[in-house]
Parts: sequence; structure tokens; C-alpha cells
Amino acid sequence: MSPSADPAATPVRLAVFVSGGGTNLQALIDALEADPSLPYRIVCVVADREGTGGQQRAEKHGIPAA
Repeated sequence: MSPSADPAATPVRLAVFVSGGGTNLQALIDALEADPSLPYRIVCVVADREGTGGQQRAEKHGIPAA
């Protein structure tokens, strides 16, 4: 980022960690879909185990999940 760039104009890139159904992840997704001007983007989801609901929610919305 150049020194003259406005940091407020650059969305925060979030990695969301989930350990279950992913309801907090879904709340972040819903908020962003309702207001795309929110200053964040979800760039990946990390789960503590395979097959969690959080991973499924991420994949449904095109967010890389591991």
C-alpha cells in the first residue's frame, strides 16, 4: 500500500475460524450481503475439523475453506 492510499478505503481481509455450525460466520456473510459497503471481506475460513457446518457455509458462498 502506498503512503498516500486511504486505509479506510481498503477493506479488512478476514480469516474466520469456526468450530461448529458456523452461525457467527453466517452472520458476517449476511451483514456483508445486506451492506456491501461494510469495510471487510471474508477471504478464508479455517475449521478445527473436516465437515463442519462452517465449512459448508463457506463453500456455499464461494469462500475458500480448510
